[in-house]
Amino acid sequence: MSARRSPARRALSVALLAAGALAPGFLWSEQLAVAPPPAHAAPRAPAAPAWEAPDPAPLPPVAADEYRCEVPDVEIEKAAACDRGAPYPYCHHQLPEPWKVERSYTVWRNTSPEHRTARLALVNLALATAAEYSRIYPGEVLAIGDLDAPGPRHETHDEGVDMDLYLPSAMAVENLRLGEYGENYADLTPLQRRMRQGRVETLARILATCTNGRLRIFYNDEEVEARFLAWYRARGFEESELGPPMRAHNDLHRFHFHVTIPQDSPDGPDLASAGTAPRQPRPPARNR
Repeated sequence: MSARRSPARRALSVALLAAGALAPGFLWSEQLAVAPPPAHAAPRAPAAPAWEAPDPAPLPPVAADEYRCEVPDVEIEKAAACDRGAPYPYCHHQLPEPWKVERSYTVWRNTSPEHRTARLALVNLALATAAEYSRIYPGEVLAIGDLDAPGPRHETHDEGVDMDLYLPSAMAVENLRLGEYGENYADLTPLQRRMRQGRVETLARILATCTNGRLRIFYNDEEVEARFLAWYRARGFEESELGPPMRAHNDLHRFHFHVTIPQDSPDGPDLASAGTAPRQPRPPARNR
């Protein structure tokens, strides 16, 4: 989701599109800031057209504190059973409505409130991730779908540790409507494609940072997966009991992340403190 454009920019975009200067789907937020050359600089050789330019190199590893894992100061409603010390699912927490957290996220389509409950650790992770993504990309928000949603649509989402996350227009495929999908990258230049993928990689990096690498993401994009795994290893993370931190799954995972965290994940707000103590291996996770 991009920031609202001014009338002048909209008019300029229409003119440039008509002239063929911009590819369809161009976002103003994808422009690169280029410093002007010195007054007496030697003339530069013409730059290669975007469609001939090499794909940008993967983003370098970042410091551990470059991504924030801050849970917004908001009341999180919980079931009465929590005060009695009941286990999940009797004790569950409700993801606050977007307006309560400065609309740092939006609800994915018609996801119902009862499908936006989970363990406190997952609710806090969703809130911290949405806040950090909107901080990095002002004017763009994460869409949050099902958290705990047992039923015929899912084989999982019944333990309070799974959630579906969406970046409309940035992920490889757009879910247009039931059974209809569109390719988001089809008409983009290589640079525009890389910048869209960069948003997806940023989302994965935030999630990994805020879980100390203890997560699993189902997402189908070989390029994003390879770059994310390289970053993950460079950060010194090790695979958790959930297996590889990102891997492909069925075709439905081309337009959203299916994120899973361990059941013993800390509740926060210092989410990245997870994974510091030895843990006994768990049985292999069942197929999703």
